Amino acid sequence: GAGAGGMVSMAHQANANAMARGAQAQPPPGSDAFEGAGSTAPPPTSAAALGADLLDKSQSLNLKQVRNVSHLPLVAVDLEDGQIGMFPPKPKNAAGGPKPFVSSAVGTIRPITLQSTETAHKTLRKYLAKDKGYDSIKADALSKDGIGVTVPSPKQWLGVRRLKDVDSYVRDQFPIASEEESTAAIAEEKNSKKVGVTLVNGTLDGLSAPTGDDFDRVVYKVKLVESKKTLTVLPEEALAMQLAQAQHTVSRKVKPDDVEVDDYPLAVSVPAYACHDAGFEALLDATSGTGVIFQRSMAACTACLLPGQEPNPILERINQIKTKKHKEHIKENPESTGYEYNPLLLLVGLTSTGIECTAVQLSELQPDCKTCLFGNFKVLTNVSYPSKDPESMVSKCIDEIQENLETVAPEADGPVGMVAYGTKQAQSTIQEQLKTADLDTWNKVPVFTTKPDCVAVGTAILGGVTHGRISTLTEGKNKKPKAQLAIRVQNVAPTAVGIRMNYHGGDPDKWTPAKVLFDFDRRVPAGPYPMDFTAAECAAHRAAGDKPLTEETIVEATKKFEGSKAIPQREIAALNFQVQIVQKYTRAGPWKKVSGYHRPLTKHNDDAPEDSEENRV
Repeated sequence: GAGAGGMVSMAHQANANAMARGAQAQPPPGSDAFEGAGSTAPPPTSAAALGADLLDKSQSLNLKQVRNVSHLPLVAVDLEDGQIGMFPPKPKNAAGGPKPFVSSAVGTIRPITLQSTETAHKTLRKYLAKDKGYDSIKADALSKDGIGVTVPSPKQWLGVRRLKDVDSYVRDQFPIASEEESTAAIAEEKNSKKVGVTLVNGTLDGLSAPTGDDFDRVVYKVKLVESKKTLTVLPEEALAMQLAQAQHTVSRKVKPDDVEVDDYPLAVSVPAYACHDAGFEALLDATSGTGVIFQRSMAACTACLLPGQEPNPILERINQIKTKKHKEHIKENPESTGYEYNPLLLLVGLTSTGIECTAVQLSELQPDCKTCLFGNFKVLTNVSYPSKDPESMVSKCIDEIQENLETVAPEADGPVGMVAYGTKQAQSTIQEQLKTADLDTWNKVPVFTTKPDCVAVGTAILGGVTHGRISTLTEGKNKKPKAQLAIRVQNVAPTAVGIRMNYHGGDPDKWTPAKVLFDFDRRVPAGPYPMDFTAAECAAHRAAGDKPLTEETIVEATKKFEGSKAIPQREIAALNFQVQIVQKYTRAGPWKKVSGYHRPLTKHNDDAPEDSEENRV
């Protein structure tokens, strides 16, 4: 009828429970918000729970979660460089305020190399079926000498739906099956006698054939013994083994043979260009609901500000600029009694897979908390790119950061310093690139280097903060002291989110251009973005054909389809209307689909056969 309508609310927020997925957006009663996955579909990806927001909100642990693991060391992993850090258990009777944190990396995660034996095959098969844990994999399947079948770089394939979705320069580095060879990902498939690993197009359940929907996944086909069937391993399952390896590494350092090692809480840092929905969701799965996740830039920022036995050159630079600006302020305002200086740092990180640059403003100085001298990290802008040649993009990223700052924070002073993080070789490359770059007004800004384990150490600290192992006091209600997180990070989104509509039943040539809903550098989590749809409007768009309606013409065009005589046209329009959420990973990159498509103006008719036309009304 004329009142037929629906609403999609894209509220960019997630469940405060860090161990769960983001809160699922609620479609109209009976509507089919996500089409095409079938009865074995994975939990739908909510429009309200995209990667950047999940990262921002997944840090809010509840009291029970914190208490249950407070006696265990926290395991920190820099996923890109493989460094492992740790934060000690919370003292039972802490007194005298927060203690300075002193640590370094305790190891590195190694590739997953499996023995080519029947025992290893059997153990892996039972591990994938959840019948055995990592202890069994470690004892009976992992190679002790590095010789065997290696599952390559699972971090790069997290959440990837199809092989063609990955750039060719990445595919060229891996054993990839052709599209013809990439058939159904059957859990145990006897399709080859060759021992080894191949990446193929598969599905989440490992049984059905890829159909081009959100149920598809790129998977590893692992064959350990010629006489045995092939096993299907999801990238997050392979990564889970590496994270368990990190837990055991920490256990050996603090408490060998600890029976609770699998319960050690995890903190993982990832580059900004990996903070998209598909990869982030898979990473949450890899942590088995025990992890908090941070951007590498924030971890590096945390660790680079640590005081040490030797004077910290970054802190000295901040104090030098602060003193200079304070004198200038007093000269210009002789009667002023207060002055606040919030320094701006530019962090530049380089890995083998990409580059990220982040401008962060520091505030809320906390002299009594040496581990977290600044209580507030406000990210102003971020630029990141996955790349086969990230070294050549240093100057480009700095230029974009400068341009963005003029838009998002024109009042901000230039950075007090540029901080390089990553391996020694990566930091050396950053320094060399910055020497030859035309930085305009930033030419005299000093470049600081950090220790190679900077990100792992910073991840450990942020994890400790999130778990309440470092806190500071603030004034609560009735001016009573109240504990707060020692570092409050205000992130911005490193991705953009948009929406596309189709008024013609999903005709691939009839999708509208993507409309940006939440752009790069938006503050996260963002508020709700409701969108109302009516069948009359959809009928008007269908009738317009190739002449898109504007905001000025849609109102008049809709009136033609609001009477009772237009009920048939509205019904057809409602049944053919589809909505697709899309996400852009880089500023110049393409839009990519997030989950399946919505059909907000239809609902199931449970009395009709599943495949019949009467199934939807």
